[in-house]
Amino acid sequence: MSEEPIPIYANGFFNFSKDGKVTQFTIFYYNDEKQYYASLDRRALRKELLTIKRNLQYFLDQEEITINGRKVDAKVKWVKIGLLTPSIPFIEFIVVFSGELRKGINIYRNVYEEEVTEYPYEATWVLPGKVIEVKLGGRVKVNKNIVRLKVNKNEKVGGEEEIKFLLL
Repeated sequence: MSEEPIPIYANGFFNFSKDGKVTQFTIFYYNDEKQYYASLDRRALRKELLTIKRNLQYFLDQEEITINGRKVDAKVKWVKIGLLTPSIPFIEFIVVFSGELRKGINIYRNVYEEEVTEYPYEATWVLPGKVIEVKLGGRVKVNKNIVRLKVNKNEKVGGEEEIKFLLL
């Protein structure tokens, strides 16, 4: 394959439950002029899904995700490739990780390599308590226990992200 499908947009949803489990559902959309994904037969599709899952797991393993100072392991649980059109595929991911929460202030932190975004993306966090402080790249809006993030193409993100929230 000479030209890779090019990511054009992503949208993620993070559900953080009171028991400390985080379920992340993210969709990446691509421009695929050569219709690479549309051309895959079942066998090639299974192989591609496995490769995508391994690649995402590799990148997650490079991150340092902590909840209340304790490292947690994010695991890719599910990957799906779909098509809006033959030249606009999408890839869905489900990632999970868990940590211990406590009454009072809880801190989610993710440290990863800084980068300049190649495509715009949005994310929504639903937390089990009132958000009191957020350090994320991009534009952030907070409404009680919900954090909305919008990042434009060519914005600098990464380094250290943090969300502090209060559980009563």
